[in-house]
Amino acid sequence: MTKKNERLPRRRADLEALAEHYDTHDTGAEMADGEWVDPPMVTTSLRLPKPLVDALKAEAGQQHIRHTALMRKVLAAHVAGEAVEHTEILDRLKRIERLLDEERRAG
Repeated sequence: MTKKNERLPRRRADLEALAEHYDTHDTGAEMADGEWVDPPMVTTSLRLPKPLVDALKAEAGQQHIRHTALMRKVLAAHVAGEAVEHTEILDRLKRIERLLDEERRAG
């Protein structure tokens, strides 16, 4: 798991050092106290407009998280009926939706 202040993507030298470590060390003891995620995660495919994905990535980058984590956060809050903490992304999404609607009407 990445740390919140960890920069992604990592440099090639850092990735090679990590690969070397895990190739030569037994990590069983490190994983012994691990916990299963409940509920388990599943992979799904979702087609989104590029401007929307770009906006999500920009917002997630400001929070130092991955855009997929931000999407999970927003979707979980919506399903739970909670207000989403970060209204900036919602404002961007509304603007993008308006632009897409305008393009559809014009085209």
